[in-house]
Amino acid sequence: MYLRHLEYLRLVVEHGSFAAAAQAAGVTQPAISHGMKQLQSQFGTALFVRSGRRLLPTELALQVARQGASLAEQVGAWAGTSSRRSDPALLRVGLTPSAALVCGPVLLESWSQGHARRRLQLVSADEGRLLAGLQRREFDLVISPRPRGFQGKGLACEALYQLQPQVYARRLHPLARAQALEQLQDAAWASVGPSVRGPVDVLTEAFEVRRMPPARVVVSCPDYASMLNLMAHEDLLAVIPHPALLAGESIRGLVPLRLRETLPLYEMWLFHPAVSRRAVRSLIPRLLQRLKDGS
Repeated sequence: MYLRHLEYLRLVVEHGSFAAAAQAAGVTQPAISHGMKQLQSQFGTALFVRSGRRLLPTELALQVARQGASLAEQVGAWAGTSSRRSDPALLRVGLTPSAALVCGPVLLESWSQGHARRRLQLVSADEGRLLAGLQRREFDLVISPRPRGFQGKGLACEALYQLQPQVYARRLHPLARAQALEQLQDAAWASVGPSVRGPVDVLTEAFEVRRMPPARVVVSCPDYASMLNLMAHEDLLAVIPHPALLAGESIRGLVPLRLRETLPLYEMWLFHPAVSRRAVRSLIPRLLQRLKDGS
């Protein structure tokens, strides 16, 4: 069970709908729906009952939301204490899995160059969790896609680069020569997850706008390295959002599908507190330029 799912439940109860809760949390509505499904599976009973067009929380949902809010406050207090005592030589960066591979070397060089005692801590997770952690000052920076409608209180953000995702498969995959999304409707897909807004959602959007059934994701991997290794041995398709991810021995047998349709673009953003410590403030312009130059 994720703490953010309890926070989503509290927001649904307070705001009366998944859509309003998503806007308040700065995430997509599917992220709220996914969180509620995960909570419901944990408790094994309904958290909401339908009344006309409205979803009303059950007594269990109200109870869990109250206790979840109390737990979140305690965790936030601990995180705040921890951040105030943080090591000034340590840069804590939260990144989505693709951003960790693309930006890791630049982050290390930009932060540590000329400062032998500085250290870098990278944490990979979905953007909803990362941005919530940034607001609790668990991170100094976050690099991730920007959830639709996100309005982070006390945060600044800068666009880094646009990603042009492509579909890949192993060379001997039966669909390796497919030329249209329509030919991929019955395919088995791999993904890196969980994610609020990432390659899987790009894929879902590509199918939805053409009024096709959603892609069938049969395996969710913890990172791109494990997913690419799995794809090299199995008949799985996957969306690769950035060419920098295609490195190592395991991807030699993988090929891009030459589809007539392109997948939707999405942007990677740099988020940071509007008021940061001096070392982080001086790092941001240099980091932005390096990441943009290397994208």
